[in-house]
Amino acid sequence: MDPSPAFSRLSLLGSATAKEALQWGFHVRGITRDPSKLSELKARFDNDFGEGKFEVCCVEDITKPESYAPYLPEVSGVLHIASDASFRPAPRETIDGTVAATVGLMREAAKFPSVKAFTLTSSRVAAFNPPTREERLRVASNMFLHDAAERALATPAIDPDLPSLSYQASKVEGEKAAWEFYRNEKPGYVFNAILPDWVNGTPVNPRLGFYTTYTWLVELYNGLYEPTSIFHVFTNPPSTSVALRDVAPLHIISLAAGDVAQAIVKVDSAWQPPEGCVEAMPRSDITVPNQRFRDLIQKYCGRPLIKLDEAIAEVVHASKLA
Repeated sequence: MDPSPAFSRLSLLGSATAKEALQWGFHVRGITRDPSKLSELKARFDNDFGEGKFEVCCVEDITKPESYAPYLPEVSGVLHIASDASFRPAPRETIDGTVAATVGLMREAAKFPSVKAFTLTSSRVAAFNPPTREERLRVASNMFLHDAAERALATPAIDPDLPSLSYQASKVEGEKAAWEFYRNEKPGYVFNAILPDWVNGTPVNPRLGFYTTYTWLVELYNGLYEPTSIFHVFTNPPSTSVALRDVAPLHIISLAAGDVAQAIVKVDSAWQPPEGCVEAMPRSDITVPNQRFRDLIQKYCGRPLIKLDEAIAEVVHASKLA
């Protein structure tokens, strides 16, 4: 394994992916706005993998690509996992910031010949909306919700859906801008995009805190499931999900094997709200073209994808131990 650094911003997915990269033999440079928040994670990685294998790097403003320059020398692969998940009702600012951060980092990485692979974590919301009725949805690998930005920008500021629409528009425009840069500028690295939906898994970082989908699922387990809850928003109508222990290695496979392109990841059947939480609603029938995802996990991890009930059980078990 090439010991040169992989480069990733850290979050629920970022921390798990950093661990996966270390297990593969990479050195890892993890980007954060506040290095103190990764002190426990660094201590764990130093203990598990040896000192010097994991570096914590500070970038306070990810929209300024020059901030990454000190950390890119000798890097062989870049994982851009960061996203604006603030859910601000400000689509223009969210879209522009996402595009600037994504394309800026891609352009900066292209200046370094050592970078051979660049993977963007996009989102299912960039590709499709789940059906709201009992109907079938067959997803193509190159689908985009091209009207997402127009819809978000036309939505009144007081509309309660605007934060979600802003986030979706930023994911669409961020990934579209990434592919446009890659095709037009032809950098010296392979580019891949991974589009997970709801990620189920337990935090690798031992620091207590807010870990997006993990925290929201724990809130559900503890009885919080109301129309205003984020979990309710993301599961109405029902969509798809993926295990953290599947999507994290897929990111590393994309660096090491370069054989992903645009993967929309999905596990088992579409997520359905627990009985008794909400009124009966139709099931979603969604099919995504991710046989390659299944094949890659089988090839490189030696196992099938993790089923939804198993991934949720892991989260519930971890929440009881916390």
